[in-house]
Amino acid sequence: MHRRNLLVQNTAFVSSCCFLLLLIPTAVTAQDSNSARDLQPIESIGAPSRLMIDVERFRFGTPDVTNRSFYPIPQDEITRASYLQAIDELNLEEIAATPNRGMSGPAAFMPVLAKYVATGEQPWADACIEMLKAFHQEMLRQVEERKWFWQFEHPAALIPLYRKYLMAGGAMDADATWFRKMWLCYCRNLHVWDTKPVEWRGGCHRSMPEGYAKGRAAEWYPDIPEAEHWANYSQWVFRDFWTTKDAPQNDTGYMMGPLIILICGGDQWTGDDRVYTHPEMQRLWQRLLVELSPDGIVNPYGPNGGWNSTADYRIAMLERLSTKTGDGRYRFGAHKLLNYLRYQSNSAESPLNRIRHAGSWLIALAYLFADDDVAPQMPNAGSQWTERVEAIRVPHTNKPLTERLLGNADPREDFGHICCSWYMTGKVWPDKMVLRSGWNPGDFFALVELHPTSFPANPGGIMGMNRWGAPFTQIVTSKGASIENRLLIEDTREQASRRFHPDKLRINEFWKSGEMPDIQSEVTYFKETPAATYASVRVRNMDGLPVIYEREFVFAKNRFLATREIVEFEESFPARVASTWNTHNIGSQIGKHWANTFIHKPVAANGTRSMKTPPIDLLVWFAPRNDRKLQIIDRLINDPRAIACPNQLRYLWNGTPEAGQKLVFTQVYFPHRPYRPKQSSNNPNPNLKVAYEDNLQATAHASGITVVRDDVEASVLRLELTPKHVEWVVFNQEETPIKLAKTETSERMHYEPAASKSPIKKD
Repeated sequence: MHRRNLLVQNTAFVSSCCFLLLLIPTAVTAQDSNSARDLQPIESIGAPSRLMIDVERFRFGTPDVTNRSFYPIPQDEITRASYLQAIDELNLEEIAATPNRGMSGPAAFMPVLAKYVATGEQPWADACIEMLKAFHQEMLRQVEERKWFWQFEHPAALIPLYRKYLMAGGAMDADATWFRKMWLCYCRNLHVWDTKPVEWRGGCHRSMPEGYAKGRAAEWYPDIPEAEHWANYSQWVFRDFWTTKDAPQNDTGYMMGPLIILICGGDQWTGDDRVYTHPEMQRLWQRLLVELSPDGIVNPYGPNGGWNSTADYRIAMLERLSTKTGDGRYRFGAHKLLNYLRYQSNSAESPLNRIRHAGSWLIALAYLFADDDVAPQMPNAGSQWTERVEAIRVPHTNKPLTERLLGNADPREDFGHICCSWYMTGKVWPDKMVLRSGWNPGDFFALVELHPTSFPANPGGIMGMNRWGAPFTQIVTSKGASIENRLLIEDTREQASRRFHPDKLRINEFWKSGEMPDIQSEVTYFKETPAATYASVRVRNMDGLPVIYEREFVFAKNRFLATREIVEFEESFPARVASTWNTHNIGSQIGKHWANTFIHKPVAANGTRSMKTPPIDLLVWFAPRNDRKLQIIDRLINDPRAIACPNQLRYLWNGTPEAGQKLVFTQVYFPHRPYRPKQSSNNPNPNLKVAYEDNLQATAHASGITVVRDDVEASVLRLELTPKHVEWVVFNQEETPIKLAKTETSERMHYEPAASKSPIKKD
């Protein structure tokens, strides 16, 4: 039987020796010849953990954002009424009828407070008051049983808002005895670490709520014995933050603690709007916006709660910022976030994801804060990179150190320690690189870590990548080391001299002083054009090793990302070096130096909930070299934290480099629709073959990439990812003239789109 399709040998999986052998079609380029006779086994380390591929991934011919079956993320207009509609879906009467919610009452009843603000009806206010009285009784019970309580974030942020709105509606007076007793009980018995010490210092997620709460008590009740001291303590904590106007946590988890205090109560704390409007605060607030993908996704980084971590926090925060500043870009981001949460809910018709769970209090805040007079406005649609203030960890019980770093150190043993040991040095480092094709649904997007002093430290690592609303990686929720989509550099015999920071007071990820790696990062090149973004970052002393790590990026908008990683060894030591990519599924199209990958379902809620994703694959391609081999690593062998993203693709080099030697690793990441072979017969005869439509499908587009040159000075790639549409990528550190097919360039980095006037098929 004659067929026009390419015939492909059936895939075979050999697992007895933990090796993976996959036969793939002959490629079209000389550099990427992958015929059966050329194949070598791909090393697979660990038990096979790749998932069975859901056949529904293959049901769409093209990625089309106008097809709601393929791309069901809503694009609806959001108004203040949208938040109220979400609140009304909660069965508020049932919530209001059960005010005894213990310490969770202030968060659980925020929708009830919002309903009171919306209607002015007294029963809603009465329910809120009963909840606060029940909250008081629970505090007294815990104090009698445990001496104190520790719930620091939600009560401190929200109860002053209850006071504000209940007073504004006439439901309570400023001198209400019951509220005074409740609030003073809270402030006098709060131990934010659930330990004896109190009145922690610094701009951290535990000290900020404590300082804010006691400051409110001193202002509201100046006759109490603690008034003067609490007022001073509150001012000291605010000054700890205000000195640098940045948060110590570089993550999508803990960072929300200090920020929600500022968003909810910054105006009450200072008596003005400086925390929202001060020009230097925009570095912090813009971070909440520019990190969003065009589909309204929060790619998690640092310690986090999983996929789309704390997106509901950002909705409330961005709505308040838009109201306080009049800047519609913040509202634009809030509405992108809400629409994506609607997609992740059980029904896209519901305005809220998990409306009956923890996020409802934040949607209630969004209603209270939103102002429809501020029109949403699209933010900057280009790529950019951000900065943040350096945060370090120091001994938290050293009072002379506290006095030197923060001032006004409390001499009492159990008072005034530095919270979480975090101190903001004031030094500004690069923070994130945001690679953006635009803000349209489905646009290609990537988020790159740049900061050198965080735990984990991954400058140059790709934290997130999205296309058509699909993720292609997900980092672990780590507080400690984890290699995330960047070059792995290992001292295999621990012979290399470690480069530690000269400040021996700094604490590393294992809480050891004097052994903090002296990692330094800088953005060495950045150029934005309509077709592509060009950027490079240099990292000294990566992981404390005597190496210089550079990563260059050519981000071809709505096409692909090409990167080049270069490591220079400043001394000789036995090393293992590998480009890495963390994902769920690897294969079934796979070659000696490339593999097709995809995220089956992103993992949320601290590893307990699977989320939705449109079906999109990612080609991960490494420029081939004879001294390297492809590995598939089961990360769960050594790291149970990797449950959200358990497989790693490595392109590995082993050896002992000379001092001054450089290694180059070049990659291409290309999102595309999934392809599957079509059987030529239903006969089970194993000698019968299966077929893809063409060689590009059979190789997940790897056969369309040709290496023209790949060395330390320059790398040149010819890409025909779509038939008859040739694109070029050049990395050219020496900026020497390089000839392409019809043009020449001496630019440090260069992208040449397809010359054809017909549009490239975006598949």
